Amino acid sequence: MLLRLALLLLAAADAPFPLSVKVGESVAICTTGTIMCPASAPICDDTSIVTPEVTEAGLTFKGLKPGSTLCSAASASGRGARRVYKVDVKQ
Repeated sequence: MLLRLALLLLAAADAPFPLSVKVGESVAICTTGTIMCPASAPICDDTSIVTPEVTEAGLTFKGLKPGSTLCSAASASGRGARRVYKVDVKQ
């Protein structure tokens, strides 16, 4: 039973963190508490839906059109693994 619980927790830790944003708006990932900041080296699968930007709030993901895509970022400090996000963009 404990092994099953441990495996479920590990699987949940590897799942993409869900983010939701409206078209034209951005979410600063350092405010989510999901990554050691400053964050850097962003990658998004579909940059027609979401584009990464660096602002005074740090690394952000900006919604361009409705849809969903995976994005990721690394910690600029070199600590911790790359974090994956499932970004849903709503109208």
